[in-house]
Amino acid sequence: MSSEGDKKYILIVDDDANIRRFLSESLRLRGYEVHSFEEAETALRELDNLKVDLILLDVLLPGTNGLQLCGKLRTLPKTRDLPIVMMTAFYKQADHIRDAREQYGATDYLLKPFPLKTLHEKIDALIGVPAATSISERLSIEGDLAESGFPRILHNLYSLHATGLLHLEHKNLKKVVYIRNGYPIFVRSNLVREFLGQQLMRAGQLTEEQLKGSLARAKQTGQRHGMALIGMKLLTPHQLHEILREQVLEKILGIFAWPEGSYRFVQAREFKQNVTSINLSPANLILPRLRKHASRKQLAKILEPHLDHYLQEAESPLYRFQEIELTGNDKRILDSCKGNVTLNQILERYVLSRNEVEPLLAALLSTGILVSVQEGPAATSEVGTEETEDLRARREAFMKEYTWMMEQDYFTLLGVSETGSRDKVRKAYYDLVKKYHPDRFFEQDVLTDLRDNVNALFQRINDAHETLIDEKARGHYVNDLNTASRSSSANLEKLLEAENVYQNGMACLQLHKYREAEKAFTEALELRPSEAEYLMYQAWSSYKADPKAKEVINTARKNLMRAIELSPKLSMGHLYLGYICKDDGKGKEAQRHFERAILYNPNCTEAQRELRLLSMRKSKVGEEKKNLFGRIFS
Repeated sequence: MSSEGDKKYILIVDDDANIRRFLSESLRLRGYEVHSFEEAETALRELDNLKVDLILLDVLLPGTNGLQLCGKLRTLPKTRDLPIVMMTAFYKQADHIRDAREQYGATDYLLKPFPLKTLHEKIDALIGVPAATSISERLSIEGDLAESGFPRILHNLYSLHATGLLHLEHKNLKKVVYIRNGYPIFVRSNLVREFLGQQLMRAGQLTEEQLKGSLARAKQTGQRHGMALIGMKLLTPHQLHEILREQVLEKILGIFAWPEGSYRFVQAREFKQNVTSINLSPANLILPRLRKHASRKQLAKILEPHLDHYLQEAESPLYRFQEIELTGNDKRILDSCKGNVTLNQILERYVLSRNEVEPLLAALLSTGILVSVQEGPAATSEVGTEETEDLRARREAFMKEYTWMMEQDYFTLLGVSETGSRDKVRKAYYDLVKKYHPDRFFEQDVLTDLRDNVNALFQRINDAHETLIDEKARGHYVNDLNTASRSSSANLEKLLEAENVYQNGMACLQLHKYREAEKAFTEALELRPSEAEYLMYQAWSSYKADPKAKEVINTARKNLMRAIELSPKLSMGHLYLGYICKDDGKGKEAQRHFERAILYNPNCTEAQRELRLLSMRKSKVGEEKKNLFGRIFS
């Protein structure tokens, strides 16, 4: 299809604003008319009002993804026969590319990162070069640093293998970053403290007198300052080279601390051969600078769009294997991103070390080493799979400790006497925190159904510490202990008996023996009537045993609500209520419970999956059924 006249029109759909700007401007300079959109839905609404000769689609779009949009466009008379080029860094395997062409009708596939030249050649081959072409004019893109942070801009330039000058301004500060093939290699600055002589003086390698003399010699001879220093034998050529590299690095690192400002990138073909190169990948620049300079607000801006998405390493080797220096703990966190945990879940695991983890994940996402996807692994509505002997032993050991510790007074809990010093209280507290802090307990992502118990125990340990560390509060507490009745203290043997019956019920539930499970949980409830978990599982197993009986459904819902009253943050209770409401056709009520399940336990993948399914059903109302293969790329 060819548009009227000599003009050629290109439609771009990509959710990255910087990429849209770079692609749009580079194509306009070649004479193309460009329309760009952030999401599929907007592009489809505006399509009837646009002239289009070729379409560029990113695969990972919010809402309707690029592949689904491609399939939709193939059903419309206006776009049925147009060239459609997909762009992606993530779906690179042969079967992905084949499906994009055969199942969705993509004409061609561009694998990120790609040079703009490659894009231009592909488009020229598909629809030809426009008559009005301005290839001699240089590409120039500008924007606001408050909207597109420096790390994101670096990654965008790396994605496009760009070469050129990146001009940056913040108040009275001006810097120019030289970019070659996507890598920052050199920086010029108007900040006096970043001048070569000032840097040498701060490092103690040059006195003020030597600085004045070397500057005078440079002015007299017309030499660069570094060469004047070598001529005066104040530096060797090797020392100058290393110092210049450190100077370039210092200049570029300072930009990461800029919260706002403006930028303008001007494309270039090449630089002078004597430009000093720092030879550092964008990833190795971004990580340490985010850790040192980024504010919580800046980090939140990077992380927020990915919070409910699953993290996994990029399939693209050019992104995945970027050079980056990671600590042992950094590597463990990166290795845990296998597409089965969300960003929120990872942050919940590392509450105590968020100052280290947030910049790490922001850097890995900014550089494309990690990607976030909306769909995690398939999950079932059942409790789980059978546990190993080791996990069963760990569960039983913890529950014995839990049931005993929750019934003890604060002194017994911490293991200190009523006259114990503040130092002893503090030491006992820290010893317990090391063992029972939720971050440490769930570091291996096992026994996550005990999260409510662990959180309750940790809260009690904190309450004990806060009470006993304060002399006045400790005095009131001792008086309460002396006057309170001890008759209500539960017998440990009875507690353990109830726990044993409860574990039998859990085993039956895992094996789908719902009647046996219901019986066991009922027995546990007789021993401990106020135990919320026992009531919750008794209600769920009774429902699973007879999910069609109206009376059973009503009783199960009533008991689950009662369990939540006893323990308001009982995430599994909300999950089970969500399942029951969904089965009963009450979608809105089900959604509320699934949302609360995630609120109280961000690791609740079952609730996340159900919310995604509910969202998908809503979005598909009135649409044609999508091909089954669409699920693979959603």
